[in-house]
Amino acid sequence: MAAWRDLWTRLPHPVRRYAPLWGIVVVVVLGLAALRAYGGLAGVDPTWERIHREGVVRVGMDASFPPFEVVDDAGRFSGLDVDLATALAERWGVDVQFINVHFDGVYDALSKEKFDLIISALPYDRTMTRDVAYSVSYYDAGQVLLAPRGETRVQSIADLDGGLCGVELGSESHQLVRRVARDRGLTIEVVAAREAGELPERLLAGEVDGVVCDSLTAHDWLSRWPGLRVAGPPLTSDPYVIAARPTSPELLNQVNLAIHAWRADGYLEELQARWFSGG
Repeated sequence: MAAWRDLWTRLPHPVRRYAPLWGIVVVVVLGLAALRAYGGLAGVDPTWERIHREGVVRVGMDASFPPFEVVDDAGRFSGLDVDLATALAERWGVDVQFINVHFDGVYDALSKEKFDLIISALPYDRTMTRDVAYSVSYYDAGQVLLAPRGETRVQSIADLDGGLCGVELGSESHQLVRRVARDRGLTIEVVAAREAGELPERLLAGEVDGVVCDSLTAHDWLSRWPGLRVAGPPLTSDPYVIAARPTSPELLNQVNLAIHAWRADGYLEELQARWFSGG
């Protein structure tokens, strides 16, 4: 320590006077470099810059989940997510390239920069928020309650107290109804069907008073059985989101701006009506 003090005292006065300032400058320069490298500065986004430089946004998806995404033998992609990605590209004035990846590998492929965004009916996963950046939700696949359209008594699951509720055996809906009935002190007889497809007709025939299912299934049934309706607000939330790398802040910002705009002008509802009624 004494040797360092001796060396310090031997330095010229101007050097000793401004040494602290030089230290600050070095820290600031290194900090700015690190922020730029990791996309931490507003407006600094190498992915967003590359998309516009090359004129293409690359979208990863597991194209085996209709009506959100599917690919035919000729390599043509279609589905709600495909339309969503195409609309994003058109909004930004670039082309879109689809990359088909098994769902188990989409996060790893994103981190390795195989593509720029995951748009693949992707559920929000709070355990992944340190590894990826999620958009706001563009679709909610949560559980809903269905009831006959011409019957107005059932407006919520509480109205099934003393009645019967149809669910698919062993499904998330099955567990949800049992849990809600227990927690709220409701007397609901759960009618568990081995085949979910039989539930709409049993509901319309009056064999059950309501049916709980996820909203994807509900959209399909509503398009095929117009005598059904959704009763009350969703029972759970299961948001579908778009994922980007944490180093792509401007790209994610532009995705969110588009989703907010499309929710306001009805485009998201238009997409759902198109694809949940048979495409």
